[in-house]
Amino acid sequence: MSASLSITTRHTIAPVDRKIYSGFVEHMGRCVYGGLVPETHPEVSTKDECTPEGFRKDVVEAFKEVKPPLVRYPGGNYCANFNWMDSVGPMSERKPRLELAWQNTEPNTFGTNEFVAWCRATDIEPFFCLNMGTGDLREALAWIEYCNSDANSYYANLRRQHGIEKPHGIKYWCLGNEVYGDWQVAQVSKEVYAAMAIQWAKAIRMLDPTVKLVLCGQHGFNDWDEYVLQQCVGWVDYHSIHLYSEQKTHEMAVYAPLVAERSIVWTQAMIDRARYATKTDKQVKICFDEWNVWNPQKYPGTDGHEEIYNVSDMLGVAVWLHIFVRHADIVEIACIAQSVNVISPLFTKEGDLFKQTTWWPYLLAAQYLCGRSVSTHVQSSVWEGERTGQLAQFKGMLPETLYHLDMAATVNDNNVLTVSVVNAKLEDVEADLHIDLPIRAGIEKIEVAGEPEDVNSFENKDKVSPVRSELSTSTKVTFKRCSYTMLRYQL
Repeated sequence: MSASLSITTRHTIAPVDRKIYSGFVEHMGRCVYGGLVPETHPEVSTKDECTPEGFRKDVVEAFKEVKPPLVRYPGGNYCANFNWMDSVGPMSERKPRLELAWQNTEPNTFGTNEFVAWCRATDIEPFFCLNMGTGDLREALAWIEYCNSDANSYYANLRRQHGIEKPHGIKYWCLGNEVYGDWQVAQVSKEVYAAMAIQWAKAIRMLDPTVKLVLCGQHGFNDWDEYVLQQCVGWVDYHSIHLYSEQKTHEMAVYAPLVAERSIVWTQAMIDRARYATKTDKQVKICFDEWNVWNPQKYPGTDGHEEIYNVSDMLGVAVWLHIFVRHADIVEIACIAQSVNVISPLFTKEGDLFKQTTWWPYLLAAQYLCGRSVSTHVQSSVWEGERTGQLAQFKGMLPETLYHLDMAATVNDNNVLTVSVVNAKLEDVEADLHIDLPIRAGIEKIEVAGEPEDVNSFENKDKVSPVRSELSTSTKVTFKRCSYTMLRYQL
């Protein structure tokens, strides 16, 4: 059958918040030590490959390409055993601690002030996660005072003693991470968590009423989310969702992310119902602050999650980003997990870096899939294979029809239409474009394609990389097999 892509630019879903292109850094594997800083982590490095602060220059430069608005820190499971006091102050006074989440020893040579300095070096806003596992409210308030207070008070003065005169001004704070999970260092029930979250939110807003608080959600389709939203919706600004899609086959890599679409819709309904039941006018958005494609059996967390991503995975990441754009009315923050080395689009070794296949949809979407999200409709051939793995596990949450093409579109302030398309089919697909406004000019076509198992590496960094070409105003476009394509038009 012929494919048809319809874009209605006059139907705005919502403005796309660039915070959907945010990142995530956890003290896990080589994300921090080896990723943000050299594995030896000199306090100040004079090496050419490092900034004056000792950060990896190649990673800083890569992040400046994407310009992620936020990066979440310090976890992740790590934060449930994290005491912020261990990693501030003079290096000579910092003590190594046993790290229980990933069974390592944490040297604590990189902490609050180093992370904020790294964010400033990369033009990123820090996004912190509070320890609601082994931590308590007094510890959390002390950290927020240390970071945000300009008062003549103990923890604000402690920050000054550590050489930081002005407050960091951390705006976004998570009320814990996955505290529902039996894999956590400290797990609680939904009833206990909801009561804690209200008390913490109340106290935190007394200390700093300007902060934005993120409620700890699960997948968006379970009793936990329903209950904690009913209890806490008036106290928070965001409800978080965490979800990873497996990619054991080409089809699973591309289609499993679509589970998130239903998850978002259900969560939006639960937020609306909780707001109605509690008669609150407070607007609460979704913070999808952990997402990615990942094979946890092949790349376990205790081994550092150093997954090598192929073209199929690249298409899956593109579908994830399409979902956030299509739901711009409710998803305001999304953080790819993680930012360096650990199931990441960036991979480093000493003195070198390469960009994985998944880097390209992340970069290109962050650069061009901005403005206002507009209505789209896909009609194409469908995949009819046997559903296995997550495709079988979440059958009731996946569309009955899995189209070979997936799409999102935006129009920016300069009236530039960006059409982002995934072709999961193992054949080229010709499609007719139906756009409700005349095309004045084609700006460019950006295409990333390859065979499903193709990967980038230190030896062949550009095996899978974008190809840019001129774009005509023709309404017929051919999408290569296994490709991610951006079409940019001046309307």
